[in-house]
Amino acid sequence: MASPALASEPKKKGGGEGYTQFKTINVFTAASRRRHGTMSVDMGLYSDDPKLVDQIKIFQPRLQDAYLSRLQAYAGTLNSTSVVDTDFIAMQLQSATDSILGRKGAKVLLGTILLN
Repeated sequence: MASPALASEPKKKGGGEGYTQFKTINVFTAASRRRHGTMSVDMGLYSDDPKLVDQIKIFQPRLQDAYLSRLQAYAGTLNSTSVVDTDFIAMQLQSATDSILGRKGAKVLLGTILLN
């Protein structure tokens, strides 16, 4: 005889309740002999303010587009021997975030940055 299933609390997603994960952003780097490279960035936003977390979710497509534009402009200056400036990337993404959300309070958290 099977025992009854007990309801459990919903599992907390990675990064906590105030964390919003974004899809991996892939952009092209400078061409070299008809070949191009790619830069991939995993990132998310964190905020303690539940209203701002809701706003982030609403504006996620616009944020993703702004991040893609900023990263593509930066990646255009890179080649296969370049070293990625993570501080510059974080600053650019934070600037785009603050601009689109219209206020500060959401913190850009970078995960993996891969230059291939």
